[in-house]
Formats: sequence, C-alpha cells, structure tokens
Amino acid sequence: MFKRRARLLVAAERADGRAARVAELGAAAEFEDWIEVRPARIMGGVTAEDLAWADLLVAVDAAAARAMPAERPATCRPKYWTLPGETGAALDLQTLEALRCMVGGMRMLARADAEDDA
Repeated sequence: MFKRRARLLVAAERADGRAARVAELGAAAEFEDWIEVRPARIMGGVTAEDLAWADLLVAVDAAAARAMPAERPATCRPKYWTLPGETGAALDLQTLEALRCMVGGMRMLARADAEDDA
C-alpha cells in the first residue's frame, strides 16, 4: 500500500502557465489521496531540492524533456507528457487524462497489494 501521495514536479521549457495549470488540475478532489503536484517555473530552473522532493519529474513539452537535469536522485523518475502548447480546453482534457491514467494505475496496485495482504 502507498504510504504517501506521489509527488509530481511539472515543468515546461518556458514559463507559459502550463505547469501551473497542471498543478491546479492535479489539486482536484479526485486525486487528493494519490498525488501532489507542484509546478516548476521552468525546467532549466529546477533545483536539486526540487528533485529531492519529487517522485516524478514531468516535462510537458519536448524542449522541457531535452532540458531535464541529467543528475537526478534515483527516486526521481523522468516522465514526458505531450501536452498542447497553449493553455485551454485541450490542455485541460489531456492533462486530466494523464493524471487519471496515473492514479488509476496506482489504485490497481493498491488493490493488488491489499489482496496479497489478505
């Protein structure tokens, strides 16, 4: 069983508001027991402290994925989500789909763990 919520640090290549919007959507009640999402201002500004906090470093565009810090703690896994370049309905829909997919996988693992413990 999961001991705490998964920590996602989200960043775009530039400060365009998409990482902040992902964090806003990640704060929805349907995710509150499973994930905690923080936006980074830009991928190039991610600090060692940020990486130590995060379980996943999520790039929201190809440029951010290329700018991911090569040196990350073993506990911080890289992820790349191909999200629209602008904020709006398409970004919201794709972000919610990605978050629901991630949380759905976590729920399945939690159920499997509970069945193994029974």
